[in-house]
Amino acid sequence: MTVAAFILVKIIGTDNRGVLEKFKAMPEVVESYILFGAWDLIIHAEFTDNEAMSNFVVDKIKTIEGVGDTQTNICASK
Repeated sequence: MTVAAFILVKIIGTDNRGVLEKFKAMPEVVESYILFGAWDLIIHAEFTDNEAMSNFVVDKIKTIEGVGDTQTNICASK
């Protein structure tokens, strides 16, 4: 079973494109976009299980310079 999530990201500073490129290089990321509005980026990612998703958010996303708040939205169905 695959776990899909849409992760909203707020950027600290102005390097939205630089942070976006870091996400695009990650194998878990299916697609990613810069947004206008309350959040700066949206990341669509897929994982083998919930633990892999948790590790991605805690160990990868939160360690990228420029990443502020995040909100992980797990998909209920496709």
